[in-house]
Amino acid sequence: MSGVYSWSRFAGRTLAAAVGHEGAPTKLIFVVTKRCHSRCVYCDIWKVKDTPGGLDNELSLAEVRSLAKANPFLQWIDFTGGEPTDRPDFVEVIQSFAEACPDLLLVHFPTNGIATKRIHETVAQLHQTVRARLIVTVSIDGPPALNDRLRGIRNDFAHAIDTFAAVRREIGAENTYVGMTLHGHKASCGRTSSELVEDTFAAIKTALAERGEAPIDWGTFHLNIPHFSQHYYGNQANRADETFGGTEHRAEVAAAIEATATRAQTGASLAMRGFERIYRAEARRYLASGHTKITCSALLSTAYLSEKGEVYPCTIWDRPLGNVRSTDYALMPLITAARRDGTRRAVAEGKCPNCWTPCEAYPAIMASPIRSTLALITGS
Repeated sequence: MSGVYSWSRFAGRTLAAAVGHEGAPTKLIFVVTKRCHSRCVYCDIWKVKDTPGGLDNELSLAEVRSLAKANPFLQWIDFTGGEPTDRPDFVEVIQSFAEACPDLLLVHFPTNGIATKRIHETVAQLHQTVRARLIVTVSIDGPPALNDRLRGIRNDFAHAIDTFAAVRREIGAENTYVGMTLHGHKASCGRTSSELVEDTFAAIKTALAERGEAPIDWGTFHLNIPHFSQHYYGNQANRADETFGGTEHRAEVAAAIEATATRAQTGASLAMRGFERIYRAEARRYLASGHTKITCSALLSTAYLSEKGEVYPCTIWDRPLGNVRSTDYALMPLITAARRDGTRRAVAEGKCPNCWTPCEAYPAIMASPIRSTLALITGS
């Protein structure tokens, strides 16, 4: 099937979602494992492996293959974790969907960047065997010393830089990103998030130059808002800590996004610059009010699947909808039931916990063509 035809189908289904047509989702957020060797202070996913039975009952590769075959309509998949590449059969997991989903266009996964050789080999294999566009985001949350402390791994920054450089050489700058989460920097080190964004960008640029690599540009430097989720991050207890989610912290994060808003207009395609512009504008609105003007697409154009087969509305709302093991691995029976029982309506009306994560933000932006167009024209 031609790429042009696949993109046309994707655009058509996205526009159908924009007018409320409840067809099959285009995007799946799939947690392939909770294994992770990072020890991030703001995310407790890494603790799962130290919990008795915490890693038991993850979907096997045979089950993943059944899952892929039962949902051939998927066109965009975020494979996440934990650290996705810590799953030994991660390449085969992605290949299963690539084989079963004829319209698969986009494959994305984030990585902590610790195991550079393994991550690069994974990317190289996928680049050679998967037709869909492959995008990788490497997590870096500050200059070397602060990043290593926040992520809990000695020399984490250096490993992440090596991984970013290796992956970028393999799949190109347009497909390789740095993701920085803005979380309590001022409380952590006495410098604001705005200052730390500049410091981090400069540190990455210096580290790449020391390795003889091309510099990073602002168009491939993405800022994330910290969120709380018990079923995914396992960090709900942090909500009471003003360092991570208080009013002062939210204002600090918003200021950092505002300060760097114009920087994202360089070094990326027109489409990605547009997405980032809208993402950051709505992020500031979300931080100020807890809501955005863009309606979330969860359970309309997106679905979320845990490593154990549980379907949720998204990464944030701790509302289990059922397990794909009970539906022969088909997503639609559970999604249809959630639409029928009012869960989707609650999302559309903002009666869910509300969030602005990239997992849900980008599909929501795509399903809001009028606002997206206005943002591209006016920069608002």
